[in-house]
Amino acid sequence: MKKIALNFKALVFSCACVALMATISSCDPDDAPTPPVVADPATVTDIDGNVYTTVRIGTQLWTVENLRTTRYNDGSTIATGLDNAAWEATITGAFSIYEDAASNNTTYGKLYNWYAVNTGKLAPAGWHVPTREEWQTLTAYLGQDGGGKMKSTSSLWEAPNLGATNSSGFSALPSGHRGYTGGYLSINKSTYFWAANERNAGQGNYLVLDNDLAGAAINAANKPFGYAVRLVKD
Repeated sequence: MKKIALNFKALVFSCACVALMATISSCDPDDAPTPPVVADPATVTDIDGNVYTTVRIGTQLWTVENLRTTRYNDGSTIATGLDNAAWEATITGAFSIYEDAASNNTTYGKLYNWYAVNTGKLAPAGWHVPTREEWQTLTAYLGQDGGGKMKSTSSLWEAPNLGATNSSGFSALPSGHRGYTGGYLSINKSTYFWAANERNAGQGNYLVLDNDLAGAAINAANKPFGYAVRLVKD
């Protein structure tokens, strides 16, 4: 009888341990509910009401079209309509439309000088103009012939549009640029995108795509140049 009693106690203890382990296991943090995945916003809207679609490339979410806003995100107006002399001389934010043609604004967006970028007020809340390092992150992710993966296959690009596949969905078009002395150049052949950080006191960083290049190059230019602007999510 004593042996049976001991065996019964052992059985009760064993069952209690199993129950305790089950309770502990049910409290394992790994069993906690997985938080819901937040979907990327399909679009973003600037202060003027222009709507831009978005694309995720690696870890970054980008706008697919070039910026077209005429105002900073605080509602203040960005200077425009500058003649060549005024464009070269200004050290404050300004934008142009290639050859002042409304159709170019629709297709390619606006060309901003680096001083407008440097205000930090071009982008809607939650977005910003990419830094040089963020452009480098993008091109490193895309790898060899990354420029071609960023370029649209549109006929707006002059031949040969080397390497163009647009496999990234970035959909870059050849928006050209406004030179620091005010002239308009390279539409249908290349596009330049500002970076938010400067190279030195006189120059800002940029990324360029060209119809004769399958790659993408990052360089620096005088701050009065007028280049396109893309946005990346914070």
